[in-house]
Amino acid sequence: MDEYIKSSFEEPLLFRTCEKLVYDSAISDGSLWLRSAHYYRSKETDIARRDGSEGVNFAPHTFPLKFNKKECTVSSIEGDGSIGCEIIKCYILSLHGTGIKSDVKKEFGNYTFGIKSLYKLSNDILYQAQKQVDVIGHRYGQVAYQYTPLTLSRKPNSVAIALSDNVFLKSQNTEILRKAPVPPFIYQDEWRVAIFVKDYIDSDEQSILKINVDPECFFGYTT
Repeated sequence: MDEYIKSSFEEPLLFRTCEKLVYDSAISDGSLWLRSAHYYRSKETDIARRDGSEGVNFAPHTFPLKFNKKECTVSSIEGDGSIGCEIIKCYILSLHGTGIKSDVKKEFGNYTFGIKSLYKLSNDILYQAQKQVDVIGHRYGQVAYQYTPLTLSRKPNSVAIALSDNVFLKSQNTEILRKAPVPPFIYQDEWRVAIFVKDYIDSDEQSILKINVDPECFFGYTT
């Protein structure tokens, strides 16, 4: 089979690099495995994919934060470390663009296939995922490498720190399409399809969402 760019016009040039078994299954059967953020955080053995903060939006706070003592039981927060919030449960499929560094790409495997249309692929993933899990939303797009802004809130939902009974500190707009701007992740040029769910399969954080999309979503590619 000739292997060349077959992406649809006006679509980003995206690829997935993997081992041969994963490549063969995707090209022939449209097989995809979506993993949870918890999996990438704790179980992934590939150094290029292991991320202890996966699924958590956070920001460092080397700048001292001082609060009105009348409103807060905590008067200030200073020092090394970070403040963040965990993103709701989701399954993730990671892809990469043309900006991935060659040495980082090698960590993912020796076989690469292309994505004809991210829009069509994401909708097919959503359709197939709904057959297995209770889906509450989905996102797809390019990962932004930046820290999360912090915000004060009077709502106790999804907060990182309770400053008092009615004042809270949390990450603003927690977003699965965001990662901390640190190596090696900043060199991945990562794109994602994320499926948000009420619960993981069998309530297992390490479970795999195994689906089969139309193999026509993909094309083989060699470099």
